[in-house]
Parts: sequence; C-alpha cells; structure tokens
Amino acid sequence: MKFAHTLILNAVPDWVDQYVDYDHLKKLAYRIERINVQQMLDRRPSMAQLHENDDDQRFIAECNKQLDKVCKFYSSKEVEVFNDAKTLRSQFDEHHTTSETPTVSRVPSSNSNYENANNGLARWKTVAGPPSLSSRDNNPNRFRGLQFLRRPNSNLALNRRVTEVQEFNRYYNFRARCSSIYILLSELKSYINLNHEAFQKITKKWDKITGSNLRTTYCKEIVDVAHPFQQSRLQEIDTAMKLIEQMYAAVFTEGDITSAIGELKLHMRDHIHYERNTVWKDMVGKERETFDAHAVQYKPGFNIPIIKVFCSRMTVRRICTLLLSVVMYACLMSFDTLESEAASKCLALLIFVAMLWAFETLPLFATAYLIPLLIVPMDIIHQEDGNGLMSAKDAAKAVFASMFNGTIAVLLGGFAIAAALSRHGITKAFAAVVLSKAGTKPHWVILVNMYLAAFLCMWISNVATPVLCFSLVQPILRTLPPNSKVGPCLIMGIALASCIGGLSSPISSPQNIIAIQLLDPNPGWGIWFAASIPLTIICILTTWGMLLLYFRPTRSTPRINAIKNQGYARPSYSQVWVVLVCLVTIGLWCGETAMQDFWGDNGVIALIPFVLLFGTNMLNKTDLNNFLWSVVTLAQGGMALGFAVDSSGLLDIIGHRIANGVQEMPVLAILFIFGILVLVFATFVSHTVAALIILPIVKQVGQHLPAPHPNLLVMGTGLTASVAMGLPVSGFPNMNAIMQEDSTGKPYLHMKDFVLCGLPSSIIAALITILLGYGILGGVGY
Repeated sequence: MKFAHTLILNAVPDWVDQYVDYDHLKKLAYRIERINVQQMLDRRPSMAQLHENDDDQRFIAECNKQLDKVCKFYSSKEVEVFNDAKTLRSQFDEHHTTSETPTVSRVPSSNSNYENANNGLARWKTVAGPPSLSSRDNNPNRFRGLQFLRRPNSNLALNRRVTEVQEFNRYYNFRARCSSIYILLSELKSYINLNHEAFQKITKKWDKITGSNLRTTYCKEIVDVAHPFQQSRLQEIDTAMKLIEQMYAAVFTEGDITSAIGELKLHMRDHIHYERNTVWKDMVGKERETFDAHAVQYKPGFNIPIIKVFCSRMTVRRICTLLLSVVMYACLMSFDTLESEAASKCLALLIFVAMLWAFETLPLFATAYLIPLLIVPMDIIHQEDGNGLMSAKDAAKAVFASMFNGTIAVLLGGFAIAAALSRHGITKAFAAVVLSKAGTKPHWVILVNMYLAAFLCMWISNVATPVLCFSLVQPILRTLPPNSKVGPCLIMGIALASCIGGLSSPISSPQNIIAIQLLDPNPGWGIWFAASIPLTIICILTTWGMLLLYFRPTRSTPRINAIKNQGYARPSYSQVWVVLVCLVTIGLWCGETAMQDFWGDNGVIALIPFVLLFGTNMLNKTDLNNFLWSVVTLAQGGMALGFAVDSSGLLDIIGHRIANGVQEMPVLAILFIFGILVLVFATFVSHTVAALIILPIVKQVGQHLPAPHPNLLVMGTGLTASVAMGLPVSGFPNMNAIMQEDSTGKPYLHMKDFVLCGLPSSIIAALITILLGYGILGGVGY
C-alpha cells in the first residue's frame, strides 16, 4: 500500500487535516522534476543547473510549512493532553486521601514537575515507584463503593447513601478519564511517528528524483530537532502512559500492572473499532483501489416484472450463449455425425466447450473443469488396446491421470522462478540498470523497453512483465509534456513486446507448455531457443518500426527524461541463492534431452526450484497462493479434453479427413493455413484456448501427411499463437496497456490505436513467424 494511503488510514480522523500533506509534497516534487527535465531537453542545461538550488529551496519551503503546521498542532494538543493528565493525577491523590489510603509517590509541585518548552508547554515528569495500596486498607475494593447497591437498612442515614452514590460516580468517572487520556496519549504518539515517517519518505523521494541529499541534511538538522520529534517527547508520553497504568492498577486491578495494561488496551481497541473505524476504512480503501470508481457505475439492464429482479445485459448475454451452446450440444449428441458413436459424442463435447470458451459464458477455468465432469458420463474413452470402452471407474482414473503430468510441473516450476525473481527484486534491479543506459532519444528508449519486456517475459511470464515495466517507466511518463506521443508509443510498445515475448521460452506462456506436451520427442530448451529467439528479435524490430510510423514520437518530443541508475548495490545472499537456483534449473532444462535417461522428464527438473525456493524460505505460502492457478486449471481442462479427443477416435478421424484434403499441398502452405487460423482465433478469444483446441488437430494432420511433419506444424502454429496482439482483448498485456492513464485521468491508448497499429503489426509478425519459423524448424530436422 502506498504511504499516502497508509497515513490517511492510520490517522486520527479528527486530526486528519493536521498531518503532513504527503500528496501535495509528492505532486510538487513531480512538477519540479517535469519542469527541470523540459528545461534540460530544451538544451538549457546551464539554466537547469542554476535553478537546482532554487528547487531545493522551494521544496524545503513547502516542507517547512508542513512542519510548522505539525509543530503548532502538536504543541496545542500536548498542552491539552498533559493538563488533563495532571488533573487526573490530582483526582487520584484526592481519592486516595479521602479513602484513607496512601498515595503513590506524590507529584511534586507544578513548578518542579513541569517545565516550559519553547512554546510554553507543560511536560510530564517521571514519578518513581508504582502506586500501591496501604497495609491499613486490607480491602482494596473499599474504594469501589458498591455498598449502596444493597437494600439499605432502616437505620441507614440518607446522607450516607448519597455519599456512596457520589463515590460510585467518581469511581466510574475516574475509569473513563483514565481510558480517555490513555487513548489520547497513544494517538499523540502515533501522530509523532506517522509525521516523522512522512518527512523521511518525502525527502527520500525528492533525493531520488533530483539527486539531492535532503534526507540527511533536512531531516537530521531540521525535522529531528523540531519540538514534536525530539526524543524526549516520546519519552514523556511513555512516562505519562506508564503513570496512568500504575494509577489504574492501584484502583481497579489490585496493583496488577499487566492486567491494567490489558484493560486499557481493550478500551483502546473498542475506541478504534467504534469511533475511528480504521478497519472499515481500510477495507473500503482497498475496494476503491481495486474497483476504482466503477462500483457505482450504471450497469445497463432491465427489471423482470413478475419476480422483480434486476437482470443486466451481461447476464442476459451469458444466458443466451449458454442456451445456444446447450442446444448445439444436444443436437450433435442426437446424431452419429462421424459414423462412430464415441467420436461423434466427443465432437459434440469439443464444440460445446469451444463455444463456452469463445463466448466466455463461464469463466475459462470453470469451463475447463466442466470437461472432466462430462467426459466420464458420456462414455467416450476407449480402452488402451482399442477393444471397447472403459468402465466409468477406469475412465475417471485415466482422465484425472491426464490432468497432471510433467507439463503441469513445468508450469509450476516456472511460477516458482517468476515469483522468486520478483519478490527478491532481481528483475526490477536488472531492468533499472538496463533502462538507465537507454539514453534520452525516444525511439531508442522505446526499443530498449520492448526488448527488455520480451527478455523478462522469458522468466516471469507475459502477465507480470507489463505490470513491472509500466511501473519502471513512470519517471519518463510523468515528465512528458502534454499531448506527447511518446507515452502512448512507449506503453503500446511494452504491451506488444510482451505478447511477442510469450513465444521466447517454454515457460513464458501457457500455449508454449501445451505445444511442448504435443511434441514428440520433447525439443528441449535448446531447440526452442534456436527457433524463438531469432523470431523474437525480428518481430520486435518490425513492430517497433510500425509504432514509429504510426505515433511518430520524436516529432513532438525529440528528447525525454533518462531513467537514473540508483547505483550498484551488493546483492544479498538470498538474491544470489535465487539466481543460482534459477540458472541451474534453466541449464538442466536446456540439457534435458542429453540427460533424459537420468531425469526422465522436464517436469522432474521443474520440481528443483519449487523445493529449493520454498524449502529455504525464499518463497512462502502467500507466494504459493498467488500463483496463477486459473492458468493451471485451464491447462488441466485442456489436457483432459485432448485426452478425450484422442481416446474417442475423434482426433484420428479429423486428422485423416483434413490430411486427405491437404496432402497435395506443401508443408509451408499447411503451416500457413493453420497459422492464420490460430492467429484469428487467438486475436478474438484467447491464446491458450486457441492452442488447446487447434494444436492437437495440427499434430494429427501432420502425422497423416505422406511425409509426416507433426513437430514442425505444432511448434510453428504454437509460436504463431503468441503474436496475436491486434486488439485489446488479445492478451493481458494489451488489456493492461489500454487501462493506463496519465496524471489527468486521460487514457494513453484507444481502440483505434490497436486497430490501426496493433493489427498490422500482428499480421506482419505472424507472417515472419510462419516463414522464418518454417525455415529454422526445417533446418533442425523437424
């Protein structure tokens, strides 16, 4: 959570305007940074240098205003709180005197116990020794005065009962005042700590932006010596709180300090829960952060008149598509379309699931688990020898066995590597170093960011990469002049490069995992890199050229702000360990073909990072929960579907029929047809879903050609699926990119940008992937 949100959520609601205005100082820092960058880029470095000290002075002046506000408020509040505490001590001494109990070490005279600070504040002084009850008062409950609750005797004088009632009221008044002042002292202590942290963080941010050293000079020489932030202030508050604990213990807990502290803290928790509602505000803040302002957005729909239930258009669309899919499924189940009952039923299941995925009637992962739910009752799984169908019990075992294999293990191993690299800051540190070398010319900075995004996709997936890259380029985006084309070009470049980076390694995207499962023999990482890296390099170059032609970023902004390198920091032992584990795992993956007799499968190697990173506490249970389990579920459902299509004989029938129609065509033409098919499907639906449905058919067709080339067709088609990036819905990087907004809330990209630039870039990248991929894969023997 950002510190600005933390400050607001933990502030005392009634004092919220008296805290450091952190957002104002941060915006001022960014505004000064943008002005300085523009002056520097306008070839006025000398003027920028002349104003460097002036900028520090302007920022310090604003910080001084905030510091004065904090000091004045604290001074007034301190006088009020400590005066209440002094009155409370007087009340305590008075009660003990009238109750014939000895007092705690009495507070010295006002002149000796309080001293005037620069603002004339009376400060609490230490009182030695805890309060204790007198040996003459053997009944500690005497002070509580609860005798009046009993039925009075006829001889009891009325004035004595009145006295006991007054004593009882004083008793509860004293408890309430103890709790109230204890809470105020605690809030005052929190006020000091939060504001001190605010000055530390804002000066650190200023130093990071401008290269100054205010955190050392200003904080130590100005902030730390200011009245609220002197160490003696916290000590005085702690002393006052301890004294209240001692008085409370003497009166209410028979001298037990621990019980007194527990009761006072219980009162404090009740105060926070019922009056400040910090927990509630935190929940609301997180909800607003997640859903932004869309929580109150109008949802189009209508009310059903009879049952009086509101039905949104999205619900109506899902109901209609579900009914259409069910009707199609029922019709296909009623006819033997392929002269094989099991194959015909499986075709009905395949089309039914494909329609649900295409329309997104249900979440993709929910549809994936619908597949094994239907396979067993449909009775479509043949026995291994082909003689008859399996029983329900054997079919269930076979289906579940197909849903977890070495491919899923590789996926989990890749998630573990990505989580470790991100959690320990390795990817961010590497990216910051690379971007600091990119210079200030927009076209080169965009190209470097695109290649960096593609490289990171190889290890942390093309889901996490754009999120990281968009955060890294914020120093560039916030210093751009209004209406600059550099921002849209840079954001779209990162998104498209992340899509292209999805083909760069076997663990960079789920469709690669699906393709590897179908390849026989397993190509290993070496062959995959041999094909994917040249394709990645060339496709990013052509996409970069399209971006420059469309946006022309250098026309309005010839130079931009350079990302500063924060300096070399010695890597920690945990970072060294994570890098070592990742490198060893990748090395074993690359050499798996040569060591197949030892390891057996890449999935076994994938368990190495999982065990070593979790076993050494580099990752924890929270990281495991944050894995993309929806992707795992989708892959498992796709594998179950592939198993059913194969076992039912449907795949063999489709493969034969398509192969008979294209057997006279060259392999390149067949690859081109399937490549365009998967490109269109992946552009409008999903890369993973397109691979799940099309790649098994591609493999079967390749096996039934006169000159079989199943591996070439499967891998070529799988690589083409990753370059489907023409629309915002074509992948998570594009979805993330179109949601990016500038400081005024204006989106950087629009639908027309993807249609006019993304679609042509996608088509060009697909042609390069098909043609060059065919040459490379043919050269390695596929």
